[in-house]
Amino acid sequence: MAGAAAKALLLSTSVLLVLCLLPVDPAAPPVAAIPHRRSGRHYVPFGRHAAFGPFATEVELLLHGGGAVPDIRTFRDTLDRLPDWSHFDAELGPLERYFGSDGELNVKERLLYLFPMLDRAPKDGGVSCGELEAWLRRQAADRLDAVARRELKRHDKDGDGVVTLREYLAVDHDQHIDWTDTEHGEPGWWLHKFISADRDHSGAMDYIELNDFLHPEDSSQEKVKLWLLKDKLSGMDHDRDGKLSLDEFISQFHMIDHNSIVEHSADDDTSCAEAEKKFRELDSNNDGYLTVEEARPVIQSLISGEFSYAKSHAKLLMKADDNKDNKLSLEEMLNHYLSFYNIVYMDDHYDYDDIGNNIHDELR
Repeated sequence: MAGAAAKALLLSTSVLLVLCLLPVDPAAPPVAAIPHRRSGRHYVPFGRHAAFGPFATEVELLLHGGGAVPDIRTFRDTLDRLPDWSHFDAELGPLERYFGSDGELNVKERLLYLFPMLDRAPKDGGVSCGELEAWLRRQAADRLDAVARRELKRHDKDGDGVVTLREYLAVDHDQHIDWTDTEHGEPGWWLHKFISADRDHSGAMDYIELNDFLHPEDSSQEKVKLWLLKDKLSGMDHDRDGKLSLDEFISQFHMIDHNSIVEHSADDDTSCAEAEKKFRELDSNNDGYLTVEEARPVIQSLISGEFSYAKSHAKLLMKADDNKDNKLSLEEMLNHYLSFYNIVYMDDHYDYDDIGNNIHDELR
């Protein structure tokens, strides 16, 4: 017993010594709190995620029974053998081991593991804008799915696995609901939104339907898209007749189709002329009004969800393409590693409160 205790003490002392002597990424900036893009909380990533040496990795294996992340060569070889993403967790472990805020890899090391996951279609030693977008869309889908499941659990008071509109509103509305009120934001508005998301007309939403309900901007369902377009149009329809007149369209044109205004011209006549030209193009039946379907091309520009963000952000990240070959090499990503900060650190998107928050600040 004494011998075993001595060995345990020696191992504990060795581990403490190793952890104290672990090198810190020399290229990393001074330790600083970086605001989390959704919750407003702060992380201190640099310095905490030290580069593990060979001996430290062996200690990790001893303490965690093989729980440490595999070396990059093993990781790449295993990744190449995986037929699809469904096998990733079983073979390589959950993504949080590599990109979670509590993992042991620093930012640059995480990019080494991320790069072969991005460079997949095709695997050619470079990451295209499409490959970046695919990764970002995957993360967005996981994020939205996690929120929907969490909200289902929060609102499903009777535990039947679905949520009615009354259950949903009861959590955040503690006063009597007047179901005859049809003003925007009131029960009538909620009811129309609910009906659009209730795919099977069962009167209750499972987590997939709740996902559409919570995130209509990212829904693939036509009914939800149409509800969202009508909702956007109602905000521009000042006389509440369900369509846009030329005057209403012109007054909103700076917002709904700003790209058509040459360099945001201060010339009101030019702006009005551009708006009227666009209005005539959209008014297919020439009745002097735009319906939701007619105005759809421009109203769509007002709708930005997680998936549209993935597309635009992928384009922004391509600014790291120093040699302008339309692909990012690992070297280019490492040269601009701070731009990829939130890609290599998984968001704690399971507990943020502001579901509608679309603030993104990955590019620093």
